[in-house]
Amino acid sequence: MLMRYRLIELLADGRIHSGQALGRQLGISRAGVWKHIQALEDLGLDVHAVRGCGYRLADPFEPLDERSIRARLETSVAARLHALQVHCAIDSTNDQLKRDATALDDKAFSVCMAEWQSAGRGRRGRRWVSPYGTNLYLSLATKVGETALGAGGLSLVVAIAVAGALQACGLEDAGLKWPNDIYYQGRKLAGILLDVSGESGGPYQVVIGIGINLKVPAAAAHQIDQPWADLSQSGVDVNRNELGAMMINALVQALDRFNEQGFNAFIKQWQRLDLVSGRAVELRHEHEPLISGVARGIDPRGALLIEHDGVTRSYHAGEVSLRLS
Repeated sequence: MLMRYRLIELLADGRIHSGQALGRQLGISRAGVWKHIQALEDLGLDVHAVRGCGYRLADPFEPLDERSIRARLETSVAARLHALQVHCAIDSTNDQLKRDATALDDKAFSVCMAEWQSAGRGRRGRRWVSPYGTNLYLSLATKVGETALGAGGLSLVVAIAVAGALQACGLEDAGLKWPNDIYYQGRKLAGILLDVSGESGGPYQVVIGIGINLKVPAAAAHQIDQPWADLSQSGVDVNRNELGAMMINALVQALDRFNEQGFNAFIKQWQRLDLVSGRAVELRHEHEPLISGVARGIDPRGALLIEHDGVTRSYHAGEVSLRLS
């Protein structure tokens, strides 16, 4: 492990640690400690220097721990886990699983998690701001059959699973904005990115990326270009490793159900969480005219229904904007 990540683990508890004590544990000088402390700003960490005492992390956090996550997985889920990677820093958890390109059995899956992403991605090529240690960045790779994938709705199913896991943690007022954004009180709390690959006829490898805001530090907040929320604002206090395991359990269970029953099994759940239906919306899609109308829910394939001039049509892609307040 690189020196700076060992230093972060020592500071993660939020207590004051003297430069001398840190240097002794790391096997470096006090000047070396100071040099590494300065470098932590690049990861979005705010370290306070307390005169005459030492250093402390402004926002303490619980480091991700592979053993802790595995211990919280349901037995049936753990038995199918091919690999669980936990990284201090990475470009993108989705890209890591795509690079691995591991041949998975039909029922197996792999997971990648990270404390920090240098190139986290959201939908439509947007950047996902990923400060160190404060949020959850998780990707899961698995196989999905051609019949289920062709029937549509996978992206919505993942959103339903994430929202359900957050509700199980005590989050109230969670809702979904088509196709897969999780909102809390009118602001984006979590996002989902799907990367699908495979030959015609399937099965297809799907990499599901999830980013959840737990406690966005001030230094990172100004980098987010849309209204956002985090779990700390809702009063929900959840163990990061426990939340990671809950997400894995929820995703695997939802994907099993989707493969067996298709999207039809999830439509009622979507309707209960839908923030878009009945609202005036605009749908933007690359190289296509702006579509305006009133959202009328979704069709059996998970496409967005928009009514305009008395005619309702289905739309399978695009970016929805609306007033959530």
